[in-house]
Amino acid sequence: MKNLQRSVSFGAFALLVIGAVAWVGSLQSCAAISALTNLSHLEFKIQDVAHVSLANVDMSNKYSISDFNVMDGLNLANAFRTGQFPLTFTLNVAARNPNPANATYSAVQLTQFPWKLMLDGHQTISGGIGAPLSIPNGGTTQILPLQATVDLKQFFADKGYNDIINLALSLSGQGGASHVQLLAQPTIGTPYGSFKYPNELTIVNTEFRS
Repeated sequence: MKNLQRSVSFGAFALLVIGAVAWVGSLQSCAAISALTNLSHLEFKIQDVAHVSLANVDMSNKYSISDFNVMDGLNLANAFRTGQFPLTFTLNVAARNPNPANATYSAVQLTQFPWKLMLDGHQTISGGIGAPLSIPNGGTTQILPLQATVDLKQFFADKGYNDIINLALSLSGQGGASHVQLLAQPTIGTPYGSFKYPNELTIVNTEFRS
């Protein structure tokens, strides 16, 4: 009889312990759900376009075709005749973390950033990021430099020499970022797992978008 009482008492104690563990786990789960519910997406904006070159000719401080010296003009004309006219530049994308500083997590990681480049309304090349980018909470902004090389002859085959030169000049000049858009569907990492944006973003230079 005493053994039976001990067995019943141990069983009740075990149930109490299991219930307590489940309750604590439930609280932790609720905290995680609450943190995820309040998690804001990263916000993106095209910051600027830098280091623009066309067929290895530096486009900085060039505002019209007349600004090229004789050697640059010859190099550009020869490259155009070959059928390949590579435009190379760095597209700086600002990534902002609007989440307030908190004890649950201190930063959000941008783990994947597959992108497609729109140049003057034409979809051109695509790419991604080589490594995750950690962006601290509290409105912190990090710059994501994307390296791009676009063969203008391939994507603007209907345009002539002067038109393509002017396109490259507009990209390298003041307001050049207005000629570029990015289509991207980021994935962010948190202490609770990775989350892919449900829809593709159109990233522009006029405002942050999420």
